[in-house]
Amino acid sequence: MDIRGHDLPLLVSLKAMLDEKNITRAAARLGVSQPALSAQLARLRDIFKDELLTPASSGKGMVLTTRGNELREPLRLALQNLQM
Repeated sequence: MDIRGHDLPLLVSLKAMLDEKNITRAAARLGVSQPALSAQLARLRDIFKDELLTPASSGKGMVLTTRGNELREPLRLALQNLQM
């Protein structure tokens, strides 16, 4: 995956979505609207060529794909290192 040319804030949004497993809660956490965050998720899905999160069968929240789950820790570490 080549991240050049993509917005770094998208990764912050991705972390919030992967942590919350809920687009509405992640949007509130980030201070953006739910539709705006859904649009970001669509961009991230295109960038990563993976769904990343899919609706839970219960109808509440989201479930991480294998790729979404694999990204959690490296993403956390990368963002933590950028805050230093």
